[in-house]
Amino acid sequence: MEQHAADFARLCREHPVYGKELRYESYKAGQVLRTPGEEIAAFGLVAEGLLRAESGTAEGAELCSAYFQPGDLFPELLWFTGRRAYTYTLIAARRTQVAWLGARRFVEMLEAEPEMTWALLLHLSRRGLKSQLLLDCLNYQTIRERVAYFLAGMHDLSDGEEFLLPASQTVWANTLRVSRASLNQELKRMERQGYFRIQGQRLKVLDLEGLRGLI
Repeated sequence: MEQHAADFARLCREHPVYGKELRYESYKAGQVLRTPGEEIAAFGLVAEGLLRAESGTAEGAELCSAYFQPGDLFPELLWFTGRRAYTYTLIAARRTQVAWLGARRFVEMLEAEPEMTWALLLHLSRRGLKSQLLLDCLNYQTIRERVAYFLAGMHDLSDGEEFLLPASQTVWANTLRVSRASLNQELKRMERQGYFRIQGQRLKVLDLEGLRGLI
């Protein structure tokens, strides 16, 4: 399923008509792209970098509600549930490039191209399953249990033994609700014990049954 999810972004970029209409824009780390109440005029595909969506609380605090990594689409969940304005602040967490396509043209593409609609459905399905997986991780108390549950689940969502990790350990730590230092220490221990091998941003599961035995 990981390959299918990546296919949607690739199909958009390579489309003979709509791909040529993509407008690429670059943003500096910390730059605000969109604010609450701003009209949704276009869909964005993250080409490189990392975006985060922040929402305010009643006490005035800012909470990160989502991350958008390379290949991710936004704000499709708002648009297809009938909202036409952003409900969160969209910020570049690092230097980021986004490919934009006008909202109406995006919808026209889906209506005219069944292959694109199917690719988007697979993209959204994987994203939904991954979000649920991250939420379910929080039912476990220890960092080791949360890591094991997440990796076993990601293995099941992927087509092979390897899959992409979150954009950074900070992102991963935030989604697991643990400190980055604690996560880093636990990952090193588990890797030494032979559960998996990390190479760059990819992880290969070596002992799936062992991971499942931890949860």
